[in-house]
Amino acid sequence: MALQKQIELENGIITNYHRIVSINKVTNNSIIIEIASYISKEQREKEITYYESKDKNKQMNVFVDTTYISVDYDENKNIQDLYNYLKTTEKFKEAEDI
Repeated sequence: MALQKQIELENGIITNYHRIVSINKVTNNSIIIEIASYISKEQREKEITYYESKDKNKQMNVFVDTTYISVDYDENKNIQDLYNYLKTTEKFKEAEDI
């Protein structure tokens, strides 16, 4: 799962593909969501290919912008809930599920 929305960063780079990379539940405190934003889904697929590659001399050239968002702790929140939450934030509002 991921979100699709065109977002222009301060440096002018436009990202279109956003996925939750990690969820850190700090018990009884907060949930920290790590979101990676890519120029495109194809760039994300290049990253997957790189990590699956057995060639350790191969280099990866994929731009990833990382965002961290902290939300109130709820032990029952799952990844779908967090994607739905992201779509309520200013940065990701009007994003589409892909």
